[in-house]
Order: sequence, then structure tokens, then C-alpha cells
Amino acid sequence: MVKTAITALIARKVWSSSGLPALEIEVFIDKRISARAITQSGLSGGYVDPILNSENICANLHKMLDCKIQYIDKILTPQLLGQRIDDQLIIDSILSLSTQNNKLSHADTAAISIAVADLAARYYAIPLWKYIQQEYIEPVMPLPEIEIFGGGAHASYASTVQDVMVIAPGAENYQHALCIGAEIFQRIKNQLVKAGKPTGLCEKGGLWPSYDHFRHALEMVSEAIAHSGLTAGKDIGIAIDFAADGFYETGHYWLNGNEGCGQTSDDYIATLTSLIKEFPIMSLEDPLAVEDRAGYRKLMQLSGKQVQIISDDLLDSDPRLVQSEDAALLCNAIMIKPAKSGTLTKTISALSHARSKGWGAIMAGRSIDSEDTAVMHLAVGLGVGQFKIGSLARAERSAKFNEGIRIAEASRDLVFAGAKELP
Repeated sequence: MVKTAITALIARKVWSSSGLPALEIEVFIDKRISARAITQSGLSGGYVDPILNSENICANLHKMLDCKIQYIDKILTPQLLGQRIDDQLIIDSILSLSTQNNKLSHADTAAISIAVADLAARYYAIPLWKYIQQEYIEPVMPLPEIEIFGGGAHASYASTVQDVMVIAPGAENYQHALCIGAEIFQRIKNQLVKAGKPTGLCEKGGLWPSYDHFRHALEMVSEAIAHSGLTAGKDIGIAIDFAADGFYETGHYWLNGNEGCGQTSDDYIATLTSLIKEFPIMSLEDPLAVEDRAGYRKLMQLSGKQVQIISDDLLDSDPRLVQSEDAALLCNAIMIKPAKSGTLTKTISALSHARSKGWGAIMAGRSIDSEDTAVMHLAVGLGVGQFKIGSLARAERSAKFNEGIRIAEASRDLVFAGAKELP
């Protein structure tokens, strides 16, 4: 057998950050070297959704994972054993067939794909980010988005908007950007404590949305930004993940929940453009419903030169959707999620198509996560200038941010992306 061939693969059940079982993959070369990866999934999509409302969620997930492990053991592993660890294209093509026949999810195959790449990196004794580095693409330390408030599906819809975050493109370096975000998080948390409001954490570590209206959240974050010593709207600003499908119904948007009347697409876009003028907003993710493509085109025409308009749910990190001609009219940046792409090869392909359109890119994990830190290596090695994983206040989130600190420390020539990918 070839010295760099996969000799064993183990699939096991572990626990995720949401207290739900998840799939972990471990691949080996002669039992001397191994690498692991854990699946990521989302509360607004992914393998959990069909059974979230069942009475026995964990039991049903265990049964589902047992079926997947049986498929991996009996069908997939024999196809992967003997494959060279550096033949990523071949391995990923095998994995893609498993999603086409619905035996595994994209999140499952992404974990296997990344584990194999990490195994190769360990075999060659280099960091994962350096192993996956692409020709003509400079690796970078990404600009982190730090979640301040959670919401939407991550907070049982206590508020409609999913994430209110801060980004600091004017920070001196990656570590400084983290410090700025942490200071704003703590300032707002202390403000809520003094007001006697809940300060529990949401799914991705953001503060519980203890505000009356969405505008109130923007006001609190803007006030905290004013104390940062940086210029609002230039050196530091607000990033928002609306996840608008969560408050879109029968052609209307309900930004403040059931209060008042729902807004038509035009009225809602007018609200968004007004907020952009009033607050130091730099980035809008999924600001409209997936089916509202006309709304996306209009928002791009009105605000595409002022703010980053990011597609996540609209394009799903799918290379075929990203390369479509229509996509360029809908957004100017893309959320890259390996757990949605399905393999490392497809992740790189989606990113390549986005770059050909001149878009910005954000590497991201998902709400149901673990201590796995590979996604930070992907951001650095693939030269993705922005990074989104949540807040600093939960261990599975801080693990990724901390891995970035270690990477920057070990490779001091890596440039901090800063504002170069923002409009």
C-alpha cells in the first residue's frame, strides 16, 4: 500500500455545543498519525431540522447517526481505504456521491473531507492552513465579526433578527480586533445588568436579546462603539445577520415581530436604507427572504456601494449557484460555509467563483458546533478576509478565535485583512 494512503476511518458519536449528538470522523495512516473533524449544523437548516420538534430529539438523532455510521463503515470506508491522502479531488468526488444518494448530509461529508486534509497536513508536518493554501492567493489573518446580541432561531425567536455584531476594520491586527469586540460585548452586558435585564447567552454566545425593539439594539451597540476610541462607520461598525426568512410571511416582513403591520418588500427596504444612514452599519447578511430576489436587486442598487450585502441562504455556498449570472445582481459578498458546500473542493470552488465576481467573502461555522478549530485554518489558508463564528463568550467559539491567535503568533508574516474586502 502507498505510504500516504488512508489505512483506517472511524465514525463515532460525540456531543455538540447544543447538547445534541454529532458525528466525529477520525482518519488514520497506519495508526501512527490521525486527524479528526466534527460535523457542524444549523438551527435554521441542516440535518437537525426534520426532528427538532419531535418529543425525543436526542433519541431520534442517535438513531439517525447510527444509520450514518453504518453506511460509513460498510459502504464509504471501503471506498476510501487505500486512497492517497493528498488526492483531495478524488476523495471529495467519492464523498459527493454519498450526498447525492442522500446517505450523508453536506455537513457529514465536509467533516470527512476536512479530516483527510488535516491528516495530510499532519503527515507532512505543516499546519492545515498552510497545506490548503492556494496558488496566487495570499493567506491572511481574517477580520473577525464578534456577536453582541443573538436572536432569531438562536434565541427561540425572542427577537426576529438573528445576529447583531461588531467588526473593526480599523483595528491594528487580529488580536486588537478581538479586544475591541470583547470590550463592546462587556460594556453592553454591564449596561444590561445595571438595568436588571437578562444577560444569558444565545446559541452562538451572543447576549440574550433583552431589548424592546431592534432599533434599541442598534442604539446600544452604537453607544458602545462611541466609547471605543475608533471612528464609527470607518474603523468600526455594525454587522447584522437578519436571517430574514425567519420573519417573512405571505410577502411581508415583520421586523418587530407581531407588532404593527407587516411591511411590503419596498417598505422594508426603505427601512433598511434608513437604518444604514442612521447607524454605522457596514454589513447586512441575508437581509431579505430567499424568494425576494427582486428585493435583493433593489437593495443592491440602493446600498451595494455603501455596505456589504452578504448571501448565505440565497446561495448556500453552492458553486453552481454562485457562478450563475444573476447572482452578481443580488449581493456583493458571500458567506462561505464548508458544512453547506459539502467538501473542501466545493468550498474552494464556491470561493473562486465569488472572487471572479469581485465579491468579499466571510468564512463561517454554524450554530451547532464543537471544539473543532479547522474552520479558522480554512479562513487563513484560503485567504478569506473575514471570519464569523459567534461571540467570545462560549468555549466552542473562543476555541476558533484562540486558534487564530496561535496561527498569527507562529506566522508573523501573515497580513491582517482589515478593511480590504469591505465596500
